[in-house]
Amino acid sequence: MRANLFLKMLTIAGLLLVLVIPLLMIQGKITDRSHEAQRVKFQIARQVSGEQQIGGPVIVTPRTRKHLVEKQDCRAGEHCTVMERRTVLESQIPDSLTLDGELQSEVRYRGIYGTPVYRSLLHIEAMFPANWREVKRPSEVVASHDAMLLLQISDLRGLVERPQILVNDVPLPLVENEQLPDGVGGSAVAVRLPDDLTGAFTVKVRLNLNGTQSLGALPLAKETRMTLRADWPHPSFEGLVLPVEREITSEGFTSQWRTNNLAAASAIHCARGDGACGDSGQALRVRLVQPVTGLLSSERALKYSYLIVGLTFAAFFLFEVLRRYPLHAMQYLLVGLALAMFYLLLVALSEHIDFVWAYLVAALSCCALIGIYLMAVMRSVKAGWTFALSLLLVQGLIYGILMAEDYALLMGAGLLFVALAAVMVVTRKLDWYAFAVPGKAMAKVNATGPAS
Repeated sequence: MRANLFLKMLTIAGLLLVLVIPLLMIQGKITDRSHEAQRVKFQIARQVSGEQQIGGPVIVTPRTRKHLVEKQDCRAGEHCTVMERRTVLESQIPDSLTLDGELQSEVRYRGIYGTPVYRSLLHIEAMFPANWREVKRPSEVVASHDAMLLLQISDLRGLVERPQILVNDVPLPLVENEQLPDGVGGSAVAVRLPDDLTGAFTVKVRLNLNGTQSLGALPLAKETRMTLRADWPHPSFEGLVLPVEREITSEGFTSQWRTNNLAAASAIHCARGDGACGDSGQALRVRLVQPVTGLLSSERALKYSYLIVGLTFAAFFLFEVLRRYPLHAMQYLLVGLALAMFYLLLVALSEHIDFVWAYLVAALSCCALIGIYLMAVMRSVKAGWTFALSLLLVQGLIYGILMAEDYALLMGAGLLFVALAAVMVVTRKLDWYAFAVPGKAMAKVNATGPAS
């Protein structure tokens, strides 16, 4: 390879590295805007309430039990056993748990950024067995306190009104937070069960609850059924199991879960410890997902920026080789900056209009600018607009790749393969040594001719 051709290739490679700087700056701007959008979500969650998760109702009874503890160094290195008293919270789950809820949603904004919030009306019904007062290992019990019916709510700020808890259709007063036993956490509501309550009984709870983004419930029962209806058309079902039935339309969704204590063994084991289990991965959960935002789509589009710039520079280089028309490094750089400007326009426009329109406006604007510029650079209207239209076609293909998430890798690999194949076909008969030697190159100018 002769020095002049090698120097040209090094110059193009250097320009590609220079263009990394503005592209990285645009990436930084996207990151800053994404952080701002996330900060707005946190602000709204602090003022409305966070993601909600409901656990219970479960029966919690504080008991003091005797425990034998083996200690060392009691006397001359011998082992001895001493009796200790520990207060524990013992929980009892219901035989069946049914939750029926309806969500009314909206997007709450701060400036141009927003997050989905909802207001839910939940009806919970649980059936407890007749043996709920039975004590395990009664010989170890030193003292037993009043049994409570406990309901965990992850963010109590979301309560629009005080929950209504009925035992056998009789409303019971709520226990004040300072009277709750240690260990149940600060996100619980409870009622004391009457001393004369025996046998099986039914609990009904009515909750008017606000939240942001997601709602979940722990399946703390031998049999759990949950039904949710909402006016949000983009749900994402997460957690322990997926709904057994679901219907999603443009008007909203309806979903039904059914599970049992065998499938939810981990959550039930945790709740039986102190009643304050909060493992979100064990919950039946729905998340109100926002459609792909402009910032996220712009960030994905920016990942293909190096491919577009590289293909454009490769096309310029082939133009120089095939048409024997030299292009200056500054002309490469200006076209590269115009391509970088496309992504900056895309980020700015996508915050205010739909991504498809933002992409279309940014692509048409930058390709038109490049076409007008190349008409003068190449001294050919046909060549200039051919480059611009080809670039617009590539931008359209990139948009198709962005929309086809599952096939993005396949389509991207196909685009690269086609580009490489086109280069190899076009240059298959090219005498690179003749192009590298100025004398030979000038001797063949008449055969090929400059661009017209």
